[in-house]
Amino acid sequence: MVDHPDSFRKLQRKPVPVGGGVVIFLVMVAMMVFLTYHQEFFDFRLGLSPKLLLPLIIVSPFIIVLGLIDDKFGVNGRTKLLFQIISASIIIGFAKYYSEVTYFGIELNLHHLFYPLAVFWIIGMINAINLLDGADGVAVTVGFYMSLATAGIAYINGHFGIALISLGLAGSLFGFFVHNRPPAGVYLGDTGSMFIGMLLATLMLRASVASERTISICGAFAIVLIPAVDSFFAVIRRVNSGRTIFSPDRGHIHHLLTAKFSSGYMVLLILSLLIIPGCVAAVLGTYYRNDLIPALTSLGVLIIAIVTDLFGRRELLILLGRIKGRFRKLFDKQKYQRKNGEIYHIQGKGPWRQMWNKIIPILHNYPCQCLQLNINIPCKHEDFFGEWENVTKSRLLERKSITCSVPLIVDEKNIGTLRTFFDNQQDRRNELFGLTITMSELCENVVKQYLDKGIVEENDMILPFQEQKILDAGTSKKAA
Repeated sequence: MVDHPDSFRKLQRKPVPVGGGVVIFLVMVAMMVFLTYHQEFFDFRLGLSPKLLLPLIIVSPFIIVLGLIDDKFGVNGRTKLLFQIISASIIIGFAKYYSEVTYFGIELNLHHLFYPLAVFWIIGMINAINLLDGADGVAVTVGFYMSLATAGIAYINGHFGIALISLGLAGSLFGFFVHNRPPAGVYLGDTGSMFIGMLLATLMLRASVASERTISICGAFAIVLIPAVDSFFAVIRRVNSGRTIFSPDRGHIHHLLTAKFSSGYMVLLILSLLIIPGCVAAVLGTYYRNDLIPALTSLGVLIIAIVTDLFGRRELLILLGRIKGRFRKLFDKQKYQRKNGEIYHIQGKGPWRQMWNKIIPILHNYPCQCLQLNINIPCKHEDFFGEWENVTKSRLLERKSITCSVPLIVDEKNIGTLRTFFDNQQDRRNELFGLTITMSELCENVVKQYLDKGIVEENDMILPFQEQKILDAGTSKKAA
């Protein structure tokens, strides 16, 4: 089970073994079994019962097997999500019923909403840690700090058994870091990252129990701030760039830090400086029973990260751009047309905006309803999405349209997609298909020039569109 470099998305220098998370799984399951059935070795009450840990011990192998299959063969995102939902449901199904959640001193009675919200919490944590496992040592480092903070909260709330398990997880992650530090000798893989996320989510949920029926969640939110926000921004990027939420990209915080600092240890240092304040604030907030401490600390860390452009700024610009675009479509269609739609250069400095601005004016001469262009070049940290809609025509859903989607291929690598939506005019189909093919070829040509030279001159970027060329492309075998 080896992850081979491909110089496109997987940029490590040599093949690296995956599935290292199996070691952490074996250590933690052995520890949980021992603590559950041999509590007499301790002079203090651990508060662990088979009902608390057995569901976790039983479900863990299923997550590990799922991770191993994914690391070896690859598993569809929806399939992984389904198994995660089943696993989380089993764990929460055996959990004690907690009806009250406190936040800033306000008690919210969840009643039976506790179960679906707790399942969502576990699934969210599994995927948050999984998404962070994209650079050497990142997921292990984040998990280490989160484990220590969870142990602190558990100890303060009197859950000594949970504190011991959390310390055990921190110790196993610290030991694994020796082999996973940059440059990594072994990867966690989905095997380890999903297990760590599930275990942390369960331990944190239990550690946050402040009384018989009440969970205090502000400290937990401060601990998971960076992974949670990173996952949220990933969803924004993917949904607003015409991709599914399961599609990979290189816009996560560790990718951005790697592009800025290049040094793997510098990435871990900056990431630590972002995570440690929230973890410390969560423990202090629990100790002093003051939710303002973790809340204000989390807000401050997030503002600093966005202002310094460490991460999050472009995702916020995407949200603002979407809102502005919707208002332009509704109230100022002509201005929307002049602005060439919505452009999101999510990552990188490639000449895609100039290329896009040369393409759009041509579409005014054709019955084009919508154009979407996505360019994603991980090895160059390039991620671009443009969407233009001819708002003077009928909306797509109000009139039959025909869609033409063309993958952009450069050096046998899929670097994006060009998708057009046209009025379904039978007599102009070949012409419109030809237009799409011609635009895709020109986009590929610009990308190839950029990859070869690094910079593309604007005058040479897009060749003039000629009517005869489009007609010729429309009757070619490729267009057909």
